[in-house]
Amino acid sequence: MHIERTDLVNDIDNGSDADSDSDMELLTIHNRSPSRRISAEEAGHLKALRRIKEALSKFDLSKNEVRVYLFLARFGAQKAQRIAEALSVHRTEAYKILRRLEKQGLVSCVFERPMKFVSVPFEKALGNLIEERRQRIHQMEQWKKELMETWQSLPKPEDRVTRKETFQVLEGRRQVGVKATELLDDSTSELFMILSDENLLWLYNSPFFDNLEKMVSKKGINAQLITNFSPTSTYVLEEVSLGKGDFDYRDLDEAPCFIISDNGQMLLLMRRGKEKGGKPYAMWTNYWTLVNSFSLMFNLLWEETNAKAVKMAKAPKAA
Repeated sequence: MHIERTDLVNDIDNGSDADSDSDMELLTIHNRSPSRRISAEEAGHLKALRRIKEALSKFDLSKNEVRVYLFLARFGAQKAQRIAEALSVHRTEAYKILRRLEKQGLVSCVFERPMKFVSVPFEKALGNLIEERRQRIHQMEQWKKELMETWQSLPKPEDRVTRKETFQVLEGRRQVGVKATELLDDSTSELFMILSDENLLWLYNSPFFDNLEKMVSKKGINAQLITNFSPTSTYVLEEVSLGKGDFDYRDLDEAPCFIISDNGQMLLLMRRGKEKGGKPYAMWTNYWTLVNSFSLMFNLLWEETNAKAVKMAKAPKAA
């Protein structure tokens, strides 16, 4: 079975016009002499190349840098002139791209006449890219430490006597997950959670529960969790450790899901309408009346089966 190049995009994931242009560019990476007719098998190969191209682009490589690397990875050592001709880029631009890839540890020179360039093996290239990101993160952590020391060395304003109560709306798992971890880090002794099995699962797939285990071990935080009974929640709770804390199964149905720390902060998890599996969003607040009300609700639910006294949250002190 063969398909026309002009119909290629319809055979690869029914992609958009932008995907079509991208797939046509990948033809020269897949085959030295791309023909007008593309087999179904070749279309599958192009789909795999597109996936690899999109993944490499996440490492801050430009479109042409990815194309040049993949071309060398596919066809071995090549002259800059040959690369420029094959990928339809100017020879000067090809040299610039090769030098940038060389600096990133993805390409090296073969010292012969004429000079050729060869790619680093794909597995090693991925390792180099990941290591570069790891070193960058380590450097940023050092900067954070230095900046925090500088910040803390500044005198505190004398007129800062009131605690501001605010709200913040967060959208997407990344933002909500970061805020949940921030709330966890600010906890000192207790953490209350009501989570549906859906929320429980995506938090399990984020760093949240790993950080919780560290905080339980480091600070002895008493983490209490209420969730609905399901295969998903059962699996997650078998995998995570709450230390001295505990959990309880309840029929949550329409109950609100939230995380409350003992420092007067709350993350209220929400979804749009009744749809499931959509993009999560949440509201963070330190509004004491609201946080205290949800704390009371949690303790009332927890008391039903655990016979624990209702504990009212203490009013936060002025900073």
